[in-house]
Amino acid sequence: MKVSQKDYQLYASRVAWYYFKAGMTQVEIAEKLGLNRSRVINILNETRHDGTVAIHVQGKDARLAELEQAFKKHWKLREVMIIPEVAEEQLKQNLSIAGAHLLETRLDPKAALVGLGWGHTVSGITMHLSRMLPEKTEFVSLCGGVTQYLAERRTGNVGAPLSGFYYPFRVLPTPLLLSTRSLCETLLQEAEVQTVMETALLSDMTLVGIGALMPNSEFVRFGYRSQKELELLKNEGAAGEIHGEFFDDQGNVLKLEHHHRLITVKLMQLKKMKHVIGIAGGSDKIKAIRGAITGGFIHSLITDETTALKLL
Repeated sequence: MKVSQKDYQLYASRVAWYYFKAGMTQVEIAEKLGLNRSRVINILNETRHDGTVAIHVQGKDARLAELEQAFKKHWKLREVMIIPEVAEEQLKQNLSIAGAHLLETRLDPKAALVGLGWGHTVSGITMHLSRMLPEKTEFVSLCGGVTQYLAERRTGNVGAPLSGFYYPFRVLPTPLLLSTRSLCETLLQEAEVQTVMETALLSDMTLVGIGALMPNSEFVRFGYRSQKELELLKNEGAAGEIHGEFFDDQGNVLKLEHHHRLITVKLMQLKKMKHVIGIAGGSDKIKAIRGAITGGFIHSLITDETTALKLL
């Protein structure tokens, strides 16, 4: 069976690099890229005849595959997916697409529980999922605040994340950050909140955004912190945050009062979960990504080519 032109262009140089340079087996390549073995064989046969495979593997995808291997080894990560360099305004969308592709190719075909964190890029994954996920796939939110993205959809932003989502999704019916510590503690005692959070900890695969201390960050956009407050946090050593919990570029969690007012799976809990994948890119997130990796809060990473090179 001849490989379709679309499939061939998408996978050719990457399949060739994994096989001829990385020494991976056809089965390993098939599992990594979410293909069946016969399709991998067909692609390899094509590359031998069209010049893709010569003395070295041609194409940008081959460089990305090599960069992924180098990045994975350097940072001792479980898995790395690097997308090509794109314009800044396209970066979040392309990262979301990559996150959707990873889910479609990595989940257990029988059943899967997927944990989703907070933020535009992670929520955007839901806009790019096909109906090809395992039939018994379920999603669960790791923190409060997800309903804010639903609110954006209700107010007329038809492109907002979560619109038209067709998989079961257990959402925490709370804000991310509460006004007082006592209110937060009270809500955490509610049976519905406890059930969702306990379920989230059992996720087979979890995707989380990695935030930086920027004026346009989600934390500022939704009014959880002002730009001035972020500057003060930066002066205290903060480099990034996951679900509102801040850490420095060495992965040390800061001792901040508002951490006690967050309804979220905490960073120390993320470290113990099955497979947590961070998704972030852009030069302004270099320190945040470094801190998340060094702190062990994520086990794998989806990022862009430019960011990856700056982190090596």
